[in-house]
Amino acid sequence: MPTVSSVHVNAALTNLAIGYKNLELVGERVFPIVPVNKESDTYYVFQKEELVVEDSERAAGAEAREITWDVTTATYTAKEYALSHLVPDRVMNNADVAVRPQISSTQKLLRKILLGKEKRIANLVQNTANVGSSATPSIKWDGTSPTIEKDIDTAKDTVRIAAGVEPTSMVLPYKVKNAFKRDTTIRDLIRYQVPGDILLRNGELPPVVFNLEVIIAGAIRNTANEGATESLADIWTDNVLVFYKEPTPSLDALSLGYIFRVGNPVVSTYRVDLRKGVMIEVSELSAEKIVASACAYIISDVLS
Repeated sequence: MPTVSSVHVNAALTNLAIGYKNLELVGERVFPIVPVNKESDTYYVFQKEELVVEDSERAAGAEAREITWDVTTATYTAKEYALSHLVPDRVMNNADVAVRPQISSTQKLLRKILLGKEKRIANLVQNTANVGSSATPSIKWDGTSPTIEKDIDTAKDTVRIAAGVEPTSMVLPYKVKNAFKRDTTIRDLIRYQVPGDILLRNGELPPVVFNLEVIIAGAIRNTANEGATESLADIWTDNVLVFYKEPTPSLDALSLGYIFRVGNPVVSTYRVDLRKGVMIEVSELSAEKIVASACAYIISDVLS
C-alpha cells in the first residue's frame, strides 16, 4: 500500500478529468450537479404551499401582511467512487508521448466511474415508484397509429398540475428514439421545425420537440461477469421520462433530482516499484438524489 506522502494529486490529469465529457452518458443532463462542501448535509424539499395565492393587498400606511411557511428538509450522504489502473514503465517507455498512456488510463477510469453513475441515475428515474405519476400508452409507439403527442401532452400537464412548473426535458432511450423519429406524424410535425436536409444527413431529432429538450440516452453496459462472454444491454430501457430540471441548480431550487458533489473528480498517482509502474487512481465524492418526484412523469413500456 502507498503511504499518504507518496500519493500525488496530479494537477494536469485532474484538470483533464474535470473537463472530460462523454456525449453517450446523459445522467448529468437529467440530474444537474450541485457543488457542496460537506459529505452529508440537508437540502430543502419543495412544498406545494408555495403555489398558494396569498392576499397581498394592503391599505395605505398599513404593514405588509406577514405570512409563514414550514421549511421541510431531507438529507444526502455522498459516497466515494474510485477506480485505479497500473501503467507499466514499459508501456510508457514505448509510447510516442510518454504521458499518453496516463491520459488514456485516466479517461478510461473516469468513463467507468461515470458509467456507474449513469446506471444509478437510470435506475432511479426509470422506476415508476420514484416519480409522481406514470402510465403506459394505449398504443405502443412502434405500433400502428400511436398517439405520441397526446401521451407527451398528458405527461406535461400532469407535471404542471402536480409541481406547478412546465416540464423542460424528456429522455428518449435509443431504441425509443428510433421509433419516435420514424413515426409519420412526428416526421410531419418536425418537418416545419428543422431545415429539410438535417434529418436526411444525421437521421436524428431536433434538440427541442414539443417545447421539451430532447435527451437521447444510448449508453450500453456489459452485464456479463468478469471473464465470461460479453452480454451487452441498454442502460436506459423503453421508459420515457418527461421532467423538470432547474437551469440554475442549488440546494433550495426545485428540480427532479440533483447530483450533490463534493469538489471535483480527483486523479492521484503513485509509484509502485514492485510492479515497475505508476498507479493512476480516479475518485469522486457524490450522491444522486430525487428531490422532487412530482417534477417527473414516466411514459412506461412504450415499445412492443
